[in-house]
Parts: sequence; C-alpha cells; structure tokens
Amino acid sequence: MEKIKQLLLLVLMAFAICACSADSENQSPEEPTLLRISILPDESKDKLLERYTPLCEYLSAELGIPYRLILVKTYDELLELFHRKEIDLAYFGGYTFIKAHLRDQAVPLVMRNVDTRFTSYFLTRTDNPRRSLTEFKGLIFTFGSDLSTSGHLMPRFFLKKMGIIPEKFFTKTLYSGKHDQTAYWIRDGQADLGVANNLVIDQMYKDGRLSRQDVRIIEETPPYPDYVWALRPLNNKAFEIKLRNAFLSLSKINEAQDQILKGVIAESFLPAGVNDFAKLMEIMNDLNFSEKK
Repeated sequence: MEKIKQLLLLVLMAFAICACSADSENQSPEEPTLLRISILPDESKDKLLERYTPLCEYLSAELGIPYRLILVKTYDELLELFHRKEIDLAYFGGYTFIKAHLRDQAVPLVMRNVDTRFTSYFLTRTDNPRRSLTEFKGLIFTFGSDLSTSGHLMPRFFLKKMGIIPEKFFTKTLYSGKHDQTAYWIRDGQADLGVANNLVIDQMYKDGRLSRQDVRIIEETPPYPDYVWALRPLNNKAFEIKLRNAFLSLSKINEAQDQILKGVIAESFLPAGVNDFAKLMEIMNDLNFSEKK
C-alpha cells in the first residue's frame, strides 16, 4: 500500500510539472502599458528635461502608450532602479550598460551615430599656463561620476597608459558627479584639471553655459564607444523591434524629428549590440572595474 501511495504521489508531481511547463509556454509576452524611461544624470536636471522630453514624447506616440520620465540623482540610482524593474528603457553610458547587462541582462537597442567614436576632453582654466597633462603633477584633478565612461573609466585608462595614477600623481583627486559640474569646477578654480564628455562641453560652449575665455581644452582622448539606449528584458521581441525601429526612423529630413535629434546631439541612431562594448569590457578588466559594485 505504501508503495502505491508513493507511486501515485510521483504521478501527481509529474502532472503538476507538466501543467506548469504548459502554462509557462503559453504565457503571453510582456506588453508594457506604460513606458518608464530614465536617463543617465550626466547634466543638470533642467538640461536633461529640455533635451530628452521631445524624444520621450515621440517614442510614446510611435508606440501608442504613455511614458513616464524618471529622473535619478546618481548613476548608482539608475542601475538600482533598472535592477528592481522600475525602469523599462534606460539611457546608459558604456560602463553602466555593461554593469546592467551583466547583472540584469539589459538589451542594447540603439546608439547615436556619434557614440561609436566618442572622446573626452581634459579641461583647465584658460589663464592656466600649463600645456600638457604631465605639467599638472601635484595639483587638483577631478573626474565626473565614478561610474562615468567618458568622465572616469576611459580617462583613467588613458592616464594609466601615460604612466599617471591620479591618486599618486595629483595632490587631490575629486569626483564632480556630472560633466557640466566638472566644467564649472574648473572655471571656478575648485580644480586645476578635469575631464568630461566632449559633446557636453562642445554644447556648453555653443549655448553659452561655458566660455572659452574661462575654460580651455588641453587634450582630447582617442575615440571609444559610449552611450546606448537599453531595454529591460521583456520576453517580447515584437515590442523590442518596434521600439528600436522608432529610434531608427528618426530623420533629419523631417523638421520636427530633426529638432529631436539635435536635442540629443545626434544626426541619427544606429542599431547597437553587446559586442559594441567588448573593448570597454577589456578595459574594465584591465582596471579591475568589473569587480566593483
């Protein structure tokens, strides 16, 4: 009798497993009814809203669902909200994307045309007589955010290739948190040398937030891949393709879309893949950054 009970129990368990498998196979793909978007906080809140609101409105219209733009204060907060599935679509830098992909399988969608060959500027005050990075030994230096690709990871890598370890070479090594803040720190004399995103600095010169009479570029890094729009895994390939195509369809020929592209400092968007960031992964390993939280 005991053997019969055990046999019946095994049969029931087998039926339960089959039923669960069938239910799993029959689950419909996740279809967002609200697109929750967040962006890397690499500039001031007002500037981010100005730049990205038109793009968010465009994506919402193309997808036929409302959106919510969630502004975060730090790069860490962006990664944490993505991890907690409180964000569907995120605008990452290369470094933060790799972390989100390794931890949460973030799906790369698109990059701006300019993101395939990105650079960083080393900045100093215009009235500073020094002309090379090596002349700043013993002075105050600032990165942007510690999780920034263009404001930390790649500049640190290029400095290392020059034999410069910031914490040993400079009297003090700071982190401003944002690219525009780095420029202001240099302008206001809070640091002697700083490094920031080339496009942000060019835009600041262009719109008057920064003057070449106050801050000058002392050196530009070699190019590297950077920013990417990435999607939370949704088990919905059709939605992923539709969202990617919305980005790819933006055209400078269309006047309204041209304004959207100009706002995010792009001429067009290109499909993005994980392999686009393979070199960054190598550099993270070289600097032992892949082991950091």
